[in-house]
This record gives sequence, C-alpha cells and structure tokens, in this order.
Amino acid sequence: MSERLSESSAPFAFVSYADLMCDKVEGTYIGGLMPDNKKPNVDAWVETEQKDPHKVKALKNASRHFDENDQFTVHTLEAIYGRESSFGTDRGQRGINGPAGDFQLRKPTAERMGLTVTKENDERFDVDQSSDASARYLKTLDRIFSKETTLSPDRKSTPVVDPHKRKTFVLAAYNAGEGRIAQTQIEAIKGGADPTEWNQVKEYLEPAGATLKKVEEIINYIKKVFEYEKEFEEKSPVKGQKELEPKEIKRGTGPGRWVTIDARPVFIED
Repeated sequence: MSERLSESSAPFAFVSYADLMCDKVEGTYIGGLMPDNKKPNVDAWVETEQKDPHKVKALKNASRHFDENDQFTVHTLEAIYGRESSFGTDRGQRGINGPAGDFQLRKPTAERMGLTVTKENDERFDVDQSSDASARYLKTLDRIFSKETTLSPDRKSTPVVDPHKRKTFVLAAYNAGEGRIAQTQIEAIKGGADPTEWNQVKEYLEPAGATLKKVEEIINYIKKVFEYEKEFEEKSPVKGQKELEPKEIKRGTGPGRWVTIDARPVFIED
C-alpha cells in the first residue's frame, strides 16, 4: 500500500515537481556540494569541532533523532556538514530559495522541516536548528524509501528493504531530491534493472532528468559522505546517541529540557 505525502502528514508535505527536480538555484547546487578546491580534509573539520563546543553540542543533540534501527549517527551528520558547508565556513546567502546555511537545505525543504526562512531570520544559518532539521530530513527520506510512498500523482518511491542499501538512496536524495531519485527508480524498472540496487539504479539518473554534471555530482557526493563518515568515526571527539551510555542521554540534572522523539523521552541540553 502506498503512503502519500500530504500537507496533513507532518513533517511530510507535497512537494512540487520543480522543487524536487531542479538542478541549480541561485548559483548553487541542491545539497550545496562544494567545489573540490574549497574542501578541507576531515582533520581540519575535527580541529574546528575541538575549538567550537557549541557545534559539538548541536550535532550531538541532532543525532538523538536517530535510534538503534537507523543507519545514521552523529558521524553521518558530521560528514554531511563537512561536505555541505565545510563546517559552516561556506554557507551562502540568507533568504534564498536555493541551498544555504550549515547543512545547505533548500528553502522548501527547510520549511517542511519547520524552519523559518527569510532574509531577516534564516534558521538554516543557526547550527542548532539546521542540524536538527537535517537529522529529521534524513529520517524523512529514510521513511520515504522504506515503503512505497507517493510523492506526486505520477511518482512513487520503490521500497528498499535493506537499511544498509537504503542509506545510499537516502544520501542520493539528500543531494538530488527525493523526487529525482524516485524517478530514477522508475526509469530503472523500465530498463529492466533492480530499483533497490544503487549500482544499477545510478545508471538511470540521466534518463530521470539529471545532467551529466549532476550525475557525477550525485555519485561523488555519496562516495565522499561515506568516506568522511568512516574517517569521523575514527577521529571525531563527538559521541552521538548510539555511543553514549543511557545514563548520559537520559539525565535531566543540568540545564535543558525533555522532549519526545519517536515516542522516546530524550533530554536536550541547552
């Protein structure tokens, strides 16, 4: 049975074909992919974390949207943060419709995740708000590709049951939009390929409307995020929910507040 995204199914919302499929807005790319000559290495990002405890806390808090069933951790967020804006050093312009802020969310996506986006107040530039929205967006994408989901009248996602395989589709969708990746699955089916195997599906990105440059970007984006994530696992000073003892997660003695995430009480530090 297909799940349809609608305005009433928060945090999901119907997204227009233009929003899902556009390649470039305001001179930047969906997913905010940085030029190669502006990307420092993971060591530099780790050094940034060590000097900025606020960013560490923001990433830790955001990672608490993930649970033991997810393939995402705080290191996934670190990898995306680094790839998207080099840990907040290349965030773009406030208020634009295209990718901007710490996690390079487009305006429609940010608003779907509950952020305010105006020239005067663009929460994509608040690392607490943007990292939280990014984590929830990853969960949204994971849900979309875990079951058949109607994205538009003529476009549905194909379920990728294996969570390890699905993670690649989620990262592709973070960069290129869920509509494009669902359409790529559709084109793969038409071509006789397995819509749940990324190595087969990626061959249909161009038939789904991606330019050759965008195809290269999507494939490279996935590769780099996985590489960065693995390196962060080895070097990062940040520990996320899966790496903390329960007593460290669910303590309420310091400044902060309790919230409910996925029906679980979680303490968020102020």
